[in-house]
Amino acid sequence: MTIFADMEEGWFKSKLPEVFIRGTEEPEKYVFLHGHLDSWDVGVGDNATGDATMLEIARVLWANRDKLKRSIRICWWPGHSTGRYAGSTWFSDNFALDLDENCVASVNCDSPGCRWATEFINLCMMTETEAFLSDVIEEVAGKKAEAERPHRAGDYSFNNIGLSSYLMLSSTMTERDREEKGYYTVGGCGANIAWHTENDTLEIADKDIMLRDIKVYLLAVLRNANAKILPFDWRATAKEFLHTVDTYQKKAGDRFDLSPSRKAVESLAEALVAFYAGIYSGKIEAKAANHVIQRLARILVPLNYTREQRFRHDPALPIPELPAISTAADLDKLGPEKLGFAKTQLVRGQNRVISALRQAEQLVRAA
Repeated sequence: MTIFADMEEGWFKSKLPEVFIRGTEEPEKYVFLHGHLDSWDVGVGDNATGDATMLEIARVLWANRDKLKRSIRICWWPGHSTGRYAGSTWFSDNFALDLDENCVASVNCDSPGCRWATEFINLCMMTETEAFLSDVIEEVAGKKAEAERPHRAGDYSFNNIGLSSYLMLSSTMTERDREEKGYYTVGGCGANIAWHTENDTLEIADKDIMLRDIKVYLLAVLRNANAKILPFDWRATAKEFLHTVDTYQKKAGDRFDLSPSRKAVESLAEALVAFYAGIYSGKIEAKAANHVIQRLARILVPLNYTREQRFRHDPALPIPELPAISTAADLDKLGPEKLGFAKTQLVRGQNRVISALRQAEQLVRAA
């Protein structure tokens, strides 16, 4: 078989639709809902269903905008596949300072409402958002959500700014259903293998499942926007960091000492326990608490999801937990001539980790 292909390269201008629905109490602060507009061929399940979901949410929230505390910002991205997240990356660059100052959460909408997608498994959500989103899914769908670490994919183009983020792909079919149908694994369309093919047409969508998924997104965005206290638990993130450091230390053995990182995490965790106790008791006012919760994202999200400095972008490749010290897990793979270089990188990486954790702790204790 011989295939002939024409590939067009260059710089192109694309439309980037946006809706901004202003809140009544904190209009400058907003929840950021977004998904990609472009598709492969017809692209019903990836991502026409997501585009329609966001349009319907925009309609409902605009009609009820007098009930919003914070604002809702909704964007439809061009260049998701043809530009490898070019639209969201451009937006991240050109609105970086506004996102840094005012965005309280990022919510990605990709491939909701597809046929046979009965479950909420392998859902991307940063650790601090897990309890909040799980409650939403339980309330709307009566389903248990299974979380996984967000990938450097699906328009997660805001990690270097430091936005607490949840969702990417939405509901999906069970692994058992997929195996019974003889499907291989795909990255969208609720696990339908029509993904990224000319077969992703109208029958991939399911009206009842789509309505349920719209309600999940709507309640998450609405509850996030109207929460008195931003609903993110950084104690869970500190617990994740402890597990990560312990895992890396076990693999590094006596070749590198990560105990300074562990002590810094423990100290932050202790401060966070007091911080949330202060919120629940009323000793810390909502405005002050929300400032800390938002600013913690600016410190801890880049620490956990990026190698680059803030306002720059990592390649769209997997990023391990606390990447600055992730080399500790790979020392067994290195020969003697490379071990010294790896240890030097770990010294520098541990400096970054401890400095960021201290900055976060100072922020928390000041409240």
